[in-house]
Amino acid sequence: MRTLVKWGLGAIVIPRWVLVVKYATFILIGITVYLASSPSLDITTSNGYTPLWSIAVTITASVSLIGSLRQRWERMEGWAVLCLAALLIGYAAAPLQLVVSGDHDRAAYSALALALSVLPSARAWMLIRRAGSTRG
Repeated sequence: MRTLVKWGLGAIVIPRWVLVVKYATFILIGITVYLASSPSLDITTSNGYTPLWSIAVTITASVSLIGSLRQRWERMEGWAVLCLAALLIGYAAAPLQLVVSGDHDRAAYSALALALSVLPSARAWMLIRRAGSTRG
C-alpha cells in the first residue's frame, strides 16, 4: 500500500514551456467561449453567466501563465490555477445537469470538461503540497 501511495503522490517533472502552452490553451478556450458562447452554460445558468465565466477563465489562465514563468511566482500561479480548476469543474457540471435531465447528447462535453480540469487540478495540488512542505 505504501508503494502505491508513493507512486500516486510522486511528482512528474515537466518543462516550464509545457505549462506556458497549457495555460495559453486555456486562455484560448476562455476567448473562444466568450466569442462563440457555450450552449450548455447558456441553458443551465442565468443570462449573462457565460461571458463572465469565459472572462474569469481567461484571467485566471493568464495569471497562471505569468506565474509559471518563474519559480518565485509559483504562489501566484497556485492561487490562479486553483481558481481555474474550480471554473473548469463547474463547467463540467453544466452538461452533467443536462444529461441527468435526459439530454444524453451533452455527456461528451461533461467528460471533456472533467478531463481538461485534471491538468490545472494536478498543478494546483502539486503547488499546494510544495508550499506546505517548505513551511512546515
